[in-house]
Amino acid sequence: MAEETLLDVKAGPVGLTLQGVSEIQAPLTEEGKIAEDLVFGFNSEDPQIKKASVIKIREILQNTPSSKAVQPVIDTGLIPAIVSLLDSEDKSLQFDAASIVTNIAGGTTRQTEQVINAGATPRLIILSASPNVDAADRAVWALGNVLGDSARLRDRVEEEGGVTALVKLVDREGQGFEKVQRSAVWAIFRYLNPRHKLPTKRIEHLLPCLARYIQETPVNEGNMESLEYAVESLDRIRKHHLHRTDFIAAGLVPRLVNLLADPSSSIILLKQVLMCLGYIVSGSDDDTDVAVDAGLLPGLLVPLETKNQYLCQLALWNASNVAAGRHSQVYALIDSGLLQPVVRIVLDDQEPTICRREACWTISNLTQKVSGDAKVAQAFIEGRCFEALSAALLIADPKAKELAISGIHNVLQWKPPQGLEADESPITMLRSASGPQNLRAVRDSRDVQDEKIKRECQGLLTLYFPDCSRPARV
Repeated sequence: MAEETLLDVKAGPVGLTLQGVSEIQAPLTEEGKIAEDLVFGFNSEDPQIKKASVIKIREILQNTPSSKAVQPVIDTGLIPAIVSLLDSEDKSLQFDAASIVTNIAGGTTRQTEQVINAGATPRLIILSASPNVDAADRAVWALGNVLGDSARLRDRVEEEGGVTALVKLVDREGQGFEKVQRSAVWAIFRYLNPRHKLPTKRIEHLLPCLARYIQETPVNEGNMESLEYAVESLDRIRKHHLHRTDFIAAGLVPRLVNLLADPSSSIILLKQVLMCLGYIVSGSDDDTDVAVDAGLLPGLLVPLETKNQYLCQLALWNASNVAAGRHSQVYALIDSGLLQPVVRIVLDDQEPTICRREACWTISNLTQKVSGDAKVAQAFIEGRCFEALSAALLIADPKAKELAISGIHNVLQWKPPQGLEADESPITMLRSASGPQNLRAVRDSRDVQDEKIKRECQGLLTLYFPDCSRPARV
C-alpha cells in the first residue's frame, strides 16, 4: 500500500523521492555528516528534488552551529555546484544558494576560502545588484563575511571589485532597496577591520559614501543598526590614519552633532558619535572650532545626564579637549552650562571613578586659562571648581590626584584679573574648600603609593599652607 501512495511522487536516480527528501529530519548523521540522500537529491535531474535538497542543506547551516555544520557541507564536494546556482534563473534557488555560501563564508578562513576558490566573488557581486532583494541581501552578507575574515581573502574580494560594488549599493537609491543598502554598510564596516591594516589610498573613497549615507538616512528603528555601523566605520577609518581634515571636508561634523542631540539615537550610536567627535576635538584648535561651531557643547549635556558610564566618560573626554583649547572655546564651554555637571560629577563620590577622572581633566585644563581672564576666573569661582579640585585629591585614582595637584598649583599662582568680582584670594578659597586638609590627607595616606604625588602635596603645603605642613601627630 505504501508503494501505491507514492506512485505520483517523482523519484530520483536511486529511488529517491521528493517526499523522501522532505522527510529527512536529522540535520546530520550520527557520524556528523550530511545525509547521503541529500547529496543524491542535490545531484538529481529532477528540479523539485534538487530544490528540496538545497533547501534542506540551507536549513542545516542555518539551524546548526557553524562549527558542526560547515565542514560536513564542504565534505560533500558540492561547493562548486552550490556556487554555480548563484547564476540560476530560479530566484528561490538563488536565495538558497546565496544563504549557503553566506553561512560557509562565516566559518573558518580555510572554509571561507572554499567558496572563493569556487568562483563565488564575481557571482556574488552580480547577484548583489539583483532586483531579487532577498537574494541580493544574502549576496552582500556573503561578501561581508569574506571581507571580515582575513587580510588575504579581503584583498582577493577587493581585487575582483567587491568593495567598489558595495559602495555603489550604499549610494544606490530606490524604494524597497533599503535592506540591501543597510547590509552593504555592514559589509563595508567588516572590510575596515582595524586588525587588518589598510593604506589610506584604499579607503579614502569610502568616506564620501559613508558621509552621504549618514547625512541622508533618517534616524528611526529600521535604520538604527546600519547608522551604528556607518558611524563606527568612520571610527575604523580613523584608525587607518585618515586625517581629521578629511572628516571635516566631508561635512560630517554638523550631522554627528545632530545625531548626538537626537532623542531617537540609540546608546550604541551615541557612543560611536562621541568617539568620532572626540577625535575631531583632540586635533588642532581649528578642528575643534568646527565642532564647537556646530553645537557640540550643548549636545554634550544629554550624555552627561545619562546613567550610562561610557557615554558620560566619552562626553567628558570631549569636554576636556575643548577646555584645553583657545580662550574662545573655553568661553563657549562656560556659556553652554557644561561646567556645572562636570563639577557635580567630581564632587559626587557615587559617580564612577573613571568619569570623575575625566571630569578632573576638564577642570585641570581650565586652570591653565584662569590667570588674567576675568570671565574664566569668575566661572571657576561661581562653579565651585575650588571645591572640585579639593575633592579630587581624595578620589581613589592616581591620575585624578595628579590632575588635582596640577590644577591647585595653577590656581594658586594666578594673578586676579581686572573686573573679577571675588574679594577672596585663591589661597583663601582653597582653604575654605578644605584644600590644605585634603593635601595633608594624601601626603600621609598609606593607600597612596606614588611618592611623587606625596612630595608635591608637601610642596604645596609648605609654600602656601605652612600651618598645615607639619606631619600629623600619631
